[in-house]
Amino acid sequence: MYIYTIIMNLINAKFFKALGDETRLNIVGFLLKKDYCACNFDKISDKDQTTISRHLKILTEADIIKNTKHGRNNIYSIKDEEIKSLLLKIGIEGLDCDCDCIVNDREQFVKESVKERYGKIAVSDVPCGCGNSCCSNSYDPMKLSASVGYSEDELKVLPGSNLGLGCGNPGALGNIKEGHIVLDLGSGAGMDAFLAARRVGNSGKVIGVDFTPEMIKKAERNAKENGITNVEFRYGDIEKLPVDDNSIDIILSNCVINLVPNKLNVFKEAYRVLKDNGKMYISDMVLLEELTEEQRNDKDLITGCVGGAILKNDYLNLIKQARFHLDNTLEDKKISKVQYQGLPVESLKVVANKI
Repeated sequence: MYIYTIIMNLINAKFFKALGDETRLNIVGFLLKKDYCACNFDKISDKDQTTISRHLKILTEADIIKNTKHGRNNIYSIKDEEIKSLLLKIGIEGLDCDCDCIVNDREQFVKESVKERYGKIAVSDVPCGCGNSCCSNSYDPMKLSASVGYSEDELKVLPGSNLGLGCGNPGALGNIKEGHIVLDLGSGAGMDAFLAARRVGNSGKVIGVDFTPEMIKKAERNAKENGITNVEFRYGDIEKLPVDDNSIDIILSNCVINLVPNKLNVFKEAYRVLKDNGKMYISDMVLLEELTEEQRNDKDLITGCVGGAILKNDYLNLIKQARFHLDNTLEDKKISKVQYQGLPVESLKVVANKI
């Protein structure tokens, strides 16, 4: 016990010593808001690249930040969500940068890759499941959707909106009532939105938000061809929702948040738009153990709901950090073998409440 205490004191000393410099504090502040390429930091400080590299090394050796290789660039980020939470608790504030020349290379890569893949899925006659690296004629979205929790009756509703991209049935996690205003984060071709529309009735409304234009067009076409008038699809990024404050009763999301670079922003936005006591029902992919750097940067895994996923506990901590109360969680570990070739992932179902 005595030796353990000495080791912990050494770790804490190294941690706080690394933060005892204004330049390093600024670096950490910027990384609390978003990841940056090493080449960006000389633009957001008055230090040269050699000095910045020295500070980055100190922070890395103190286990405060980490870097991953993306092409020719080193992308720096806070080591994990536990460290991020600790930094915020001790009073370090996130810093924004209004320099137009700074581009988060990894964030841009992830978003462009996701938009490209799901745009192709939307216009293809051959569906592509989230866990599959390629499309095939043998892929059956109906069977996959049945395996993750949709009933036979639900699968009969607008089958053209079912692309087999889900990892659960978020609408089944709670009570969607007539008159409710429902928001679907990453609505795709509209399957969950249309199921919710049946339950909210003409006195309610469903809003779907997606940042893939082809998906928006497909969902709108599905609604028009089937005479569904209580659903609206909006183009937008779920990290910055095109939705008014305190205007939503229920939020749904199905296997989407794992694809988003800044998940905390998504949960904060969800909290903003929900009414008091509003509910959030999520099905999403999370990790059971960390991926390798190669897996993290694999384009197929990123767009296949694995490469951008985070550890289960980190995911739940982000929801709490956004001020939600966790009402219930469920896990589906079988999905790893069914869809993900045994990778260390599971489908996590979450019911959270804005209180």
